[in-house]
Order: sequence, then structure tokens, then C-alpha cells
Amino acid sequence: MGKNVAALLIAVAACSAAPSRQPQFEPSEQNLLGQWRVIAVDGRPAVMGRDGRPPVLTFDEHGYGGYVGCNSFGGLGLAHESRFYGGFALSTAMACGAPFDTQENGVQSLLASAPTVEFAGPDRLVLTAADRKLELARTGPLPSDRVPVAPIPFIGSVWSFGALDGRAIEMPGAQSGPTLTVEGDDFTLETPCLITKGRWHQSGSGAISLAPDRRTERNCNAASRSQSEAWAQAMRGALRYSNGPNGEILLAGGGHWMIGDLVRRGSREAASLAGRYEVEGGPTAAQRNGAKPAELILTRNAYYLWDGCNRTEGLAILFERQLFLHGSGVTTLANCMPRRDDAYLKRVVTSEPRIGRTSTGLLLSSPAGTIRLRRTGDALPGTGSVTTRLLAGMRFTILGAAGGTLAIMPRNRFRLTQPCGNIEGRWREARGERDGSVRFGPDSPAEACNRDPAARLLQHSFLGNVDVAIGPNRDIALFAGRFGAVRARLER
Repeated sequence: MGKNVAALLIAVAACSAAPSRQPQFEPSEQNLLGQWRVIAVDGRPAVMGRDGRPPVLTFDEHGYGGYVGCNSFGGLGLAHESRFYGGFALSTAMACGAPFDTQENGVQSLLASAPTVEFAGPDRLVLTAADRKLELARTGPLPSDRVPVAPIPFIGSVWSFGALDGRAIEMPGAQSGPTLTVEGDDFTLETPCLITKGRWHQSGSGAISLAPDRRTERNCNAASRSQSEAWAQAMRGALRYSNGPNGEILLAGGGHWMIGDLVRRGSREAASLAGRYEVEGGPTAAQRNGAKPAELILTRNAYYLWDGCNRTEGLAILFERQLFLHGSGVTTLANCMPRRDDAYLKRVVTSEPRIGRTSTGLLLSSPAGTIRLRRTGDALPGTGSVTTRLLAGMRFTILGAAGGTLAIMPRNRFRLTQPCGNIEGRWREARGERDGSVRFGPDSPAEACNRDPAARLLQHSFLGNVDVAIGPNRDIALFAGRFGAVRARLER
């Protein structure tokens, strides 16, 4: 979780979420959001910082950040159940001596101890945990230039946890900590001594509900047994969560809070998810009008969609259980009867849905809706001449709001050109790695592009492991990775 301190500090202390993505808070929890000055620590007036700055804290929808005398720091966190559940702080590493270090350690320790939240008026706040107390006064709203970090939907995800209730896991002999795997309808919690399974649902943005209904015990030592039971008790009921920029998670509810990381799986499962699928749960609009039922066919790098009236096709990448498409432009143009096409299926499939397995097929879910698909058979053999190889001399025109070009140069170099600036770096094939087929390593970002959200996202899209699909006519291309998808046209 400490791989990128700077990114996490930016995300939790200076980030902005669009209103449509903000979780719903109780009134007192909503009031916590903003910038605060530290007035007193454990009943004593707060000490001004070593450089003369006042001690301050910022709370947003995803965590906290601050400066209370020595270092800048931040961590995951969320307000829930009249408490603030905070993760361990990531911090710069200066040693300033007393009283600055003492004050900083006290504040960080309190924030990671699930303090109660009590308002002494609209702009005064008291956080209390055991024998510690922190008094704050509001100084202003959240910064307007924050970078959004949206909660990751749980469907199709795997999480590995390392701490429960502010304590790191210590399970002698265990190869890993507890792992939570979430599919379309079911979840599985694996600990060294227990496997717990049950049903789940996403009750809102950053909110889930787990209902365990069966468990299997394993042989293990006594120390691991007690901790496994504690995890089984904590991982149930209504829970809230926040995410960091690198897939970190803080999951909280019922007086417990858990800290972990997203398990990166890239597109390893694409082949196993390939197949032919129809809408589950009764006749579709197409069937009611006498047409062939709507169908989605997924292959390793391509898709074919029949909506009951017209057929479309194009490139497909399944990355981190999210479906990214880039239509080839090849489509039939039938003049369909009303209600002859299954518009809902098409809308969900083309909205970059996340995918979870079910007992009969797949569950696709996105803000556009949720749809169940029943597997009816294997996919068409082959990949339709889709290639995943990048070659020196290729030049792609980026489609979409950001614009720009991507040039693949000799000696495994690349150049991303945008209106706001250029970045160059190295790339290499990553076929033996789990996350993708190409790994991009930029030399340095174009600083001017960081001020443009679309340009900044495009820069991030060519960072780390990325899957590539290039159409059979070498005209369209799709890039997909942990920061989403980029659609492009290959110049001839």
C-alpha cells in the first residue's frame, strides 16, 4: 500500500469527486467534509508547525490528509456510524523533534483508532478515541481542484487484506492474509482457518452488504483460528468503503474496519469468459416479435452483438473484469419494427460494464444498468485476425476529447503527443506478466497536461501494463489498462 505516497496524499487531501459519484452520508458525516484547523490535542493547545504554519486536516469522501507540525501525510478513511474509520497514514519522512513529532504522532494515532465524531456546533468538531482527543475548527470547504477517486464497484473483484481494527495481521504459517472474492451474486472470504461464502449486493456507491450463509473449516493453529473467526465476524452486514488511487481499500461497518488492496488480475481470465451469451430471464423483445433472440459473442479480442434487428462487431478487451469495446463501424442497417431490437442489452454492453460470474453465465453491471446473460455455447474459434503486437513505425490517432497521437518508435520507444505537450518513454512486451501484453514506462509527464483532466487521464492510460487490440484491417485500435480504455485509429 505504500508504493505511491505522493499519489495517495494528493488523492485524499486535495481531490475532488463529481457530485454524481459522492456516497450518501448522514448529516453529521456530510458536515465532516472540508478543511479544518487543529485547535487542541488531548486538551492542550495545538503547537504551530516547525515552519510557522498552523496545523490543519482535510477530510473528503475518500480519506484524510494534513500537516500538523512536521510532515505532510494522508490516508484512507470514511465517516460512518458516527465514527471516523481511518487507515494508517502515509507520510513524508522528516524528523523534526519535540514537540512537533509528538503532536504529529498523536494526531495520526487517533485518526487510525476509529474515533467517535461529535460536533460542538456547525464549525467545531471533536474526535475522541480512548484517552485521546482532537478539537478542530472549520476553515473552509474542500479544494475545488481535487482529483476524483471514485469507489471501485465490487462486482468481479478480488481483495487481499492486511489489517483489522487498526492492527496488522499476524497469522503464523499463513501464506497470505484474508482474501475476499466477489462474483455476480456470491462472495467468498478465505482465511487460513475458514472459508466463508454467501450472497452480496452493491447497495450504493462505496457501499455493499454481505450475507454469509455457509462456512468450511480448515486445519490451522490456535493463533490463526481466533483471527480467522474475527475476520468472519467483521466481514458481514452493511459495510461502507473508500478506495485509494492504486486500488487500496478501507472497508468499515459494525465497529470494525479493514485495510487491504485490490488483487490485480489484468486480462488473464479473458479466455475463460469467452463464449456465446443470451439474455437470461424470459423472452427478449426480439423473441416476442419473432426474431432470433439477442446474443452477445465474446472472443479473446473481439465481440459480435445481435440486438434482435442489427448486428455490430468490433474489438473487445476484458481487463480487470471490465469490458471495453471499440466498434469497427461494420453494422447492418435494417429498418426494424418497433420493439424489435433489445436496446437495453446494447446499452449495457457498450457502457464498459464490470463482469461477475454467475451459476449460469455472467452478470454485467454499470451505471447504465444490470443484465444477466446465460451462456449458450463456446465462442467462435480464432480472433478474427485481430493482432496484439505493436511495431516500430505505427502511428495512432487518439479518438475522443483529449485528442493527440501515439507513435511507436524504434528501439522500443514511444511518443504521446497532445495539444498540451508531449511525453516519451519506453515500452516492452509483457506477455509473461499477469496484467497485460505491453508495458509502458514514460520518462516524465508533460506538466502542462496535468492541468487538463482529459489530458491527464490520457497520460495515465499509457502507464504500466496495457492490453492492445488492433483490428483485422489494421484501421482501429483499442488500448485498455487500469486507468480505462483509449480508442484510436491506426494511420496507414
